[in-house]
Amino acid sequence: MPSGATSKKIKSRAVTSFIKQVSAALKRIGLKHGETILIGLSGGPDSVALLHALDALQASLQFNLTAAHLNHRLRGAEANRDEAFVRRLCADRGIDLTVERAGGLTPTTPNLEERARDRRHRFLHRVAKRSGAEHIALAHHADDQAETVLMRLLRGAGATGLSAMAEAGPAQLIRPLLKVSRSAIIDYLRRIGAEWVTDSSNHSPNFLRNRIRLELMPLIEREYAPGIGPRLTALAEEMRALDRHITTAAQQAIAARRDGDRLIVAGFKGLDPVLAHALIREYLRARLGDLRHLTRKHIVAINELCAGSTNPSGRVALPGGRSAHREYELLSIGRFAEKRPPAPFSIKLKRSGSTAIAAIGFRFDAKMFKRGAAQCPRMIDLEPMEALFDTTALGANFAVRNLRPGDRLEPQGTRGTRKVQDIFVDRKLPRALRARWPIVIAGETIIWIPGMARSRHALISQETAKIQHLRAFPPSASDGTSVA
Repeated sequence: MPSGATSKKIKSRAVTSFIKQVSAALKRIGLKHGETILIGLSGGPDSVALLHALDALQASLQFNLTAAHLNHRLRGAEANRDEAFVRRLCADRGIDLTVERAGGLTPTTPNLEERARDRRHRFLHRVAKRSGAEHIALAHHADDQAETVLMRLLRGAGATGLSAMAEAGPAQLIRPLLKVSRSAIIDYLRRIGAEWVTDSSNHSPNFLRNRIRLELMPLIEREYAPGIGPRLTALAEEMRALDRHITTAAQQAIAARRDGDRLIVAGFKGLDPVLAHALIREYLRARLGDLRHLTRKHIVAINELCAGSTNPSGRVALPGGRSAHREYELLSIGRFAEKRPPAPFSIKLKRSGSTAIAAIGFRFDAKMFKRGAAQCPRMIDLEPMEALFDTTALGANFAVRNLRPGDRLEPQGTRGTRKVQDIFVDRKLPRALRARWPIVIAGETIIWIPGMARSRHALISQETAKIQHLRAFPPSASDGTSVA
């Protein structure tokens, strides 16, 4: 066979192999007939190779293809050159292209890589929604995967972090080139005679990823571990399988521990640390939407908060002004504004009608009944926020006030006294609510703590002529007032 024919055959085989790899990835991802793929097109070799391969597969796999390009306007004329290139490329191939120019970013912007990526992803998701695309294709490849694993390893990532990128997800993102090497991509482009542009910022030592790709990976490959790239990508696959397994177990554990949006932490100390950390990650993901900006340090701190028994309350600060907040056996995630305790107050209660306690948001409704009246509630029917008293025993100072140092109550049915503070702890009243919880007094004697304890004073007896009925109404649950 003439050498020219042999060369063409080799070229054809290499091109076919590359396209088959992309096709196999799309099938693993679960692409369906009639769906639309939006490709993020930068003009660099990776996205250009993916565009050519997807274009070649459109007819056989029966999907639609569209493209989007975001000009970050960070590289001046070079960025405009990239935009012009992708416009020309898509026009030549008859592929719809959406272009947008970003603003507000400069080379000195803090966390530039991350902010640019955020802008790009928001742009792609916005275009996908507008165009009805089911998938957003990114051109990450095997070398990117290896670099990501090494970078996260240097930052102290665990199994979740080391699992790096997946072919599919999160959400609509897909990566059909994730098992393809950078060298295979360049070889494919050269064999089909395709052009591409080069981003000069990819050679800047200012970015950690660039230093890993240009300096650290070649050093390890040359001096310590030849073939490190494929080993790192294999590690990512193994970590992803492990992460899927433990995540499933964590989600099952969360389902058994849910209390609305809160997490029941009883028995947390007995959980395997691996499961406990995964459970916390999945709970955070559900409450925050993603795990961006969270580190292992946050997970460990929340685990210690949940497993601790000496202090049943506490907080762990999280990025974005949020915090993980434990109150006894419940953990919640949110923005918790500290309420300043109210100043000491004492407000007389009406014997009939409503008394509003503005300082704490409670309301008390009172009624008086003659003993034996048919409409008088029975002791057995009372709710925790209701109480009956002997009217005569109440005296002139029938009032409600808040907690004071040294407060004690003489519990009904027992001898002696108990600290009100201990009652609050036993009933698991959150620390922030203790100074805001009402205490009903007769004279200077504490006779009732709504929802918690009744004293042995002013009880109904055979000598009682008139009965005082009192009912407390706390603020709404949205105000954070509840009794565990």
